[in-house]
Amino acid sequence: MPNNEYSLDSMVCFAIYSASNAVAKAHRVVLEPWELTYTQYIVLLETNVSADGISVSELGARMNLDSGTLSPLLRRLDARGLVSRVRRSPDERVVTVEITATGAAMLQELRTALHGLRGAYGFDSQDQADHLVKELHRITEGMRHLTASTHDLANSPSRTLDASSSSAPKGNS
Repeated sequence: MPNNEYSLDSMVCFAIYSASNAVAKAHRVVLEPWELTYTQYIVLLETNVSADGISVSELGARMNLDSGTLSPLLRRLDARGLVSRVRRSPDERVVTVEITATGAAMLQELRTALHGLRGAYGFDSQDQADHLVKELHRITEGMRHLTASTHDLANSPSRTLDASSSSAPKGNS
């Protein structure tokens, strides 16, 4: 008799994985005419809400991207005139990313185009959307906490990942 505990349909991790893939694919289709990736779109969003720009290190931390991924992405957006990278005093080592007028105009077009995706999420209210976002942030933080301690766990005598001893979310993975 099969064990339903491990069926894909009952696993939280697979549901999140499947939803993430579907959302990414839908965004890819909508963003294609602008020749933007989803990650580039998110950079435009984040730089647009930061009045004085955002440092590359802060942007990387917010997006959970390392500099090896973020730097080439910013270079491409800068070459297209969508963002600018600026070094400011007093610390010339800090690079600030700002959205340009061209980038802001493109972002406005994208908001209109992406608005059509909202219905596909199937929310009956904004409260449902807000609740899901809150839960996804909680899961993300739980997984970050768990993976941050993985090194310690891997070197422990038992070598097991015990989610009950961490702040990881409870439930099926």
